[in-house]
Amino acid sequence: MNILIVGLGEVGSYLAKVLSTEGHSITVVDPDLQRMRRVADLLDVQAVHGDGSRPDVLDKAEAHSADLLLAVSNDDKVNMLTCLFGKRMGAKKTVLRLRDTSAVRRSKTFFKKNLQHDLLLSLDDLAAEEIVKTVRQSTALGVENFAEGKVQMRRFKLPENGPFTGQMVKDLKIPPGMLITAIDRDHEVIVPGGGDDLRVDDEIFVLGEPKAIAAFEKKIGNKQVQARNVVVFGGSRLSQHVSQALQREHIDVRVIVEDRAEAEALSEVLKGVVVLHADATDLNFLQEEHVGDADAFLGISDEDERNLMSCQLARTLGVKRTVALVQKPDYVSLYQQLGIDVAVSPRLLCANRILAFVRSRSISTIATIEEGKAEVLEIEVQAGSRLAGKLLKEAGFPRGCVVAAVTRDDGVVLIPRGDDELRAYDQMVIFVLSGVVDEVLELAGIVRE
Repeated sequence: MNILIVGLGEVGSYLAKVLSTEGHSITVVDPDLQRMRRVADLLDVQAVHGDGSRPDVLDKAEAHSADLLLAVSNDDKVNMLTCLFGKRMGAKKTVLRLRDTSAVRRSKTFFKKNLQHDLLLSLDDLAAEEIVKTVRQSTALGVENFAEGKVQMRRFKLPENGPFTGQMVKDLKIPPGMLITAIDRDHEVIVPGGGDDLRVDDEIFVLGEPKAIAAFEKKIGNKQVQARNVVVFGGSRLSQHVSQALQREHIDVRVIVEDRAEAEALSEVLKGVVVLHADATDLNFLQEEHVGDADAFLGISDEDERNLMSCQLARTLGVKRTVALVQKPDYVSLYQQLGIDVAVSPRLLCANRILAFVRSRSISTIATIEEGKAEVLEIEVQAGSRLAGKLLKEAGFPRGCVVAAVTRDDGVVLIPRGDDELRAYDQMVIFVLSGVVDEVLELAGIVRE
């Protein structure tokens, strides 16, 4: 693929390094001449010096011939203009990285129509998803989040004497708001019909609303071992997103904020959350607040060093699980060596998500199952497409795929049934076996490269 990368910060430099070694033709753009030269000297890439949001610079970088344009600089406005101009100049697909997605959340369709991005990634959103997933891990073998955390996919192993073991799928009494999308049986992935049965040691994939999946987990007899009491350190937008997501999981949250103004602002936004104005590395304070009794401590401020120190103190006090935010991807393994249970790098998450799309050759792929035997796709219903206005049961989806969730333009999430109608600009989350991916994409009007 011809890939144009605009912005050579941590994300752009990492992507250039990995993608160039995988044989793609890479062009990089950055206004920092020294940084650009350093990357160009180390890697087999074409380098263009300049502001990627300027059409003349994009023209020099041959944006018109790009199969994929990655706007991943540290400036949201530059990235938005880069996507807009790049797409209009002929770039086939564009990826837009934003730090602040608050405006986009309110008007998704408007921004998508006008900025013309194919994929939107936010460092804060990716980090929040990963952190909440880490806290929420219970006896499920894996957890993935879609539709901003409103939809989950979890994988469970069926016990020998479980209530569903031996039953046919059509006879299962499962909570509303979720679907059994697949069965992994001896490393073969099956999208089940009503006549398929569940067997001992089957690993089943369920997709739906978190509450419904939690109720299903109780039914199959798994003991709830997830966190119920979490302490968060940090007054950033990320802390707000994580705290709100944990609240939705009925987890008690306390937030430690070192800046008084940030603490006051956060306490106005987070209703039902205790916000404490204090020093997160003050051992006496942590002892007084019984931080050691918490199930998890999250050091997710904007300062890596304080995240590390506060997590280490919390661990000495007895916290069961520590999670630290790390801005530099190279430090992730170091943090784990220093005793942090999970180190989360937003830039590494963003880069790896983009790599997954590039490697799958489909900008729609958001997860791969069993080394590519199945994929989870997120596809928008295009206005005027064959799917718009069709009932799900009449849409013509092939056997081997399940439309597991639909997010409406107004943010409403639907776990669809056959009689539900697909509308223009709906975002569908589809579980699909690898053998019918091209058929599903063609039905949606998407051409896989």
